[in-house]
Amino acid sequence: MTLPTHIILGLVVGKITGNYTLAIASSVLIDVDHLQSYIKNRVIFNPKLFWKTITDKNDPYGDQRGYLHNFFVFFVSSIILFLFFGYIIIPFIAGWFGHIFLDALDNSDYWPFFPYKWLNLKGPILYASYQEVIFFVLLGGIYFMFL
Repeated sequence: MTLPTHIILGLVVGKITGNYTLAIASSVLIDVDHLQSYIKNRVIFNPKLFWKTITDKNDPYGDQRGYLHNFFVFFVSSIILFLFFGYIIIPFIAGWFGHIFLDALDNSDYWPFFPYKWLNLKGPILYASYQEVIFFVLLGGIYFMFL
């Protein structure tokens, strides 16, 4: 899913948990592993290629959704964070899980056990499409419904 959808998810999680900062940060910053791919493959230094890469549903390098999108890393990190920080970290964990869930819903390449690529999840929502806009509006409706 695209950045606006991740942001609105963070707002919803923030409203539910009462901590907007952690919820929005975790629902957006998980995509930092995209930057690692863009730098490694020199995409970030070519504006035309960068735009093509971030708007394409395919992952030509096979590493844009890296370790921070890995189910195992998420679950182990969540347990460790909860043990050290307790309930205060719940918004962060919920935002991170929501991010992973949204990425599993779109039809982009998503390997939930990266770097192992034996499973590639492709959901029913077309990446950066009117379907995603509808999903975004629905999340926005959920956010504003519970003022």
